[in-house]
Amino acid sequence: MTFLPGLNVSDFAGEQEEKEKRQKQYEEILALVKSGQFIFEATRAFPQSGPSIDLTTNYGYLKVTDSVATADLPYFGRAYNVAYGGKGGINFSGKANEIKISESPEKMRIQYSFEVKDRDVFKIMMEIGYDGDTSLSVISNDRASIRYSGKISAVEEEDP
Repeated sequence: MTFLPGLNVSDFAGEQEEKEKRQKQYEEILALVKSGQFIFEATRAFPQSGPSIDLTTNYGYLKVTDSVATADLPYFGRAYNVAYGGKGGINFSGKANEIKISESPEKMRIQYSFEVKDRDVFKIMMEIGYDGDTSLSVISNDRASIRYSGKISAVEEEDP
C-alpha cells in the first residue's frame, strides 16, 4: 500500500460524505420542482441597468401551486406600458403554460421555465441549484427584463 504525503484518508471520506449530501439535496429539490408546489423568495434584484438591490426589507415571491403561478415581486427598471394606478411591481396570477423542466445531474442544476398570460405575458426562467439557491429571470412585453436571486422551498400549508 502506497501513501501519498499530505493525503489523508479521512479527507477523502469527508469529501465523499459531502458529495453524497449534495446529491441527496439535489434529489430533494428536483422532487420539489417536479411536484409543482414550491415558492421562490427573492433576496436580491438585478435590474438591466444600475447596481443590484438588496430585497431584505422589500422581498418578493413567486409561488407555484397546481400549475398556477402567483407573483408579487418588486420591479426596478424601465416600464413601457403599465396600467394607470398599477402596483408598480411584477404582479400576476394565472395558469403556468408551457412548463419545461430540464435536469443536469452532473452539474446538480435544474432549469424550470413557463409562461403566464395576465394583463401582460410573463416568461419566467429559473436556474435552481442543488441546495435551492435560485436565479429567476422575468421577461415581459411591457417592461425591461429583470433577474432575481433567492431560494425555493416547499409551500407551507395555511391553516383554515
